[in-house]
Amino acid sequence: MLSFARPSVENHRKQALRTIRIAWRGLLALVHLLTGALLTPFVTRRDEAGYWHINWRIARWWHGRLLRILHIRVVTTGPPPAAPALVVANHISWVDIHVLGHLLPTVFLSKAEVLHWPVIGWLAKRSGTLFIRRGSGQAGMIRQTIADYLRRGGMVTLFPEGTTSDGLQVLRFLPPLFGAAIDAEAPVVPVALRYTVDGQPDLVAPYTGRQTLLENLGGLLGRPGSEVHIHFCIPIPSTDKDRKALAEAARERIVACILHQE
Repeated sequence: MLSFARPSVENHRKQALRTIRIAWRGLLALVHLLTGALLTPFVTRRDEAGYWHINWRIARWWHGRLLRILHIRVVTTGPPPAAPALVVANHISWVDIHVLGHLLPTVFLSKAEVLHWPVIGWLAKRSGTLFIRRGSGQAGMIRQTIADYLRRGGMVTLFPEGTTSDGLQVLRFLPPLFGAAIDAEAPVVPVALRYTVDGQPDLVAPYTGRQTLLENLGGLLGRPGSEVHIHFCIPIPSTDKDRKALAEAARERIVACILHQE
């Protein structure tokens, strides 16, 4: 009878540990979010062109602290790019923004819905995030905004798949916004992201399907930890290329980097 009881006891122990992790790390994450809200008015500024900027040393600390709360270890390959640059990455999770925000002095392009998320939307706006409403015909206007930001010596990061994937594949890259790099004569820097647990693909990190943000966050908070591998690929000059060619070349380099990491 004891041999049948042991698995049940072990399962209860694991569930108890998971519950404790979620409660403790969730509390830390909430406090960290509120800390960011309190700091933001003092570490952000708006320039004469209307762009918001954040002190990157503070932003780097804030993103890195959240990754430590989630027990996500960051492993990088290759030198980070210098501004100006259009950084493009495969998209797996909302955590991608914190990973790249920790490593690069960049602003992001995000879907407009994020702007209306409580606290998070305000933090994103004040940190310089550019927003686009999908299917609204704003691509041309956003392209001009990104190009202007690049001409001013900035760095912009976007996820040209347009959605998240399961991390086991890289979806087709949408070409329109690659035109911003052409307009600004700035390089395109592909960045490959890969999440793992004990050397195997991480099945919890991907934020896909009908999963809610809280459900995904619960999965991340409740497990012991994971790793995210970031490969900074060789920059692609934007001169003498069209949008489609740039998008295809960037995707090919990211796929090659992911395969090399495996």
